Amino acid sequence: MNWGYITAFWTTVVMNCLQPVNWEACLPVQDWLFPAIGDYIRFKTEEPYASEKRSLQHFRLDGSQTKP
Repeated sequence: MNWGYITAFWTTVVMNCLQPVNWEACLPVQDWLFPAIGDYIRFKTEEPYASEKRSLQHFRLDGSQTKP
């Protein structure tokens, strides 16, 4: 794991969730933490923009499609 991710998580999530004004948004942890973990795992296992790259490889500049 990269220290940049840990530092960013600490400064944006942990420090902001310590403030009472943000508790209402931070308390339903299952709404934001679990999807974020899933996104992180998916992005770690796949090259960035890999699905977009695959989609673009199927289209040609003349508008026709290649076979998938």
